[in-house]
Amino acid sequence: MQAYLRAAAGFGAILASFALLGASAQPAAVPKAMLGKWYHGSCSHPDERLTITPTRAKIGAQPAAGIVYYPNDDGAGNGAIHWRARFSVDNFVYLAAHDRIIHNAQGYHMPDEVVFRRCPL
Repeated sequence: MQAYLRAAAGFGAILASFALLGASAQPAAVPKAMLGKWYHGSCSHPDERLTITPTRAKIGAQPAAGIVYYPNDDGAGNGAIHWRARFSVDNFVYLAAHDRIIHNAQGYHMPDEVVFRRCPL
């Protein structure tokens, strides 16, 4: 009986952890600093551009798609944009100190990160 109670208490702690995690993962407005055109080669080449608006983003000639922004998303305190589409793992992390966006095409801690720089006005 005591083993059952310990297991139940442990399960309750796990559920509480998930509740706290969910509470901290609330979407917010995309920061103004992330809005605009970004590039990863040449800003003059449309296929190398990332365009971000408050509600949508697009890479190259792809159609714009819905986005959601989560502050403090990457574990290092940086916010990130995610596609609203289900089953999409890629994200766009804003590094304010460097004014760069890192596109993690395969999700966090995976290869093939792409660095985007802000297009000149």
